[in-house]
Amino acid sequence: MISKSNKIVIKIGSSLLTNKRGGVNRTVLKNVVKDIVWLLNSKKEVIVVSSGAISLGRGKLDLKHDLTLNESQAVAARGQIELMTAWKNEFKKYKKQVAQILLSPSDIKNKKSSKNAMATLENLLNFNCVPIINENDTTSTDEIKFGDNDILAAQIAVLINADHLVLLSNVDGLYKEPPKNNKNDDLVLEVKSITKKIKDMAGAASKLGRGGMISKIKAAEICMKSKCSVIITSGLKDNPIKSLINKKTKSTKFIA
Repeated sequence: MISKSNKIVIKIGSSLLTNKRGGVNRTVLKNVVKDIVWLLNSKKEVIVVSSGAISLGRGKLDLKHDLTLNESQAVAARGQIELMTAWKNEFKKYKKQVAQILLSPSDIKNKKSSKNAMATLENLLNFNCVPIINENDTTSTDEIKFGDNDILAAQIAVLINADHLVLLSNVDGLYKEPPKNNKNDDLVLEVKSITKKIKDMAGAASKLGRGGMISKIKAAEICMKSKCSVIITSGLKDNPIKSLINKKTKSTKFIA
């Protein structure tokens, strides 16, 4: 149960956080921040992993064409300002401060760098400051990037010994096959081990073009090996995190 967790990592993707015009989805951000504040007031330690820099940068620079790697890196630099400003302003309404952390894969793999990252996170939490983490898209390349912020979030969760990783998606969780006609009969409610069958389901769900289930299953696999449970749920609800205390809330729970 998330209500019994002390350390929680929450990941939100760019498809949730940005709108079709390339701006911030204010409704989603508002609902997520409101629930994070609820967790903080419940004496939980919360770390946020947030995508969205490239999407917001494209919107601000009004770029319609497919971006090259170097263009994406430059666009991320522009968009990261918008991303952090949005988080800062929303948390400011609750008199909460945020801090930006940009990480590259080498920062996690290198023992000294990962130790420094962990110390930074712990100090920020002690300062009652919400860490907002994103991959350092301005230097990452196709060869060295995490591959997805789901994986980054999982690695952060392992690094800080989190109790739960919450992956906010645009679907309710893992389906046995792509959901049809908004029916949720095939939603997988609980997973206790990552089997080939589960991975095959993720492949089927990803064909829908939404949810990025394959990377989420990989993230769950990383966390479960380190005794960290994972929840995939929709970030489109009014209370996407707080509602998880209700057993009827649609989600897929990966039990460590």
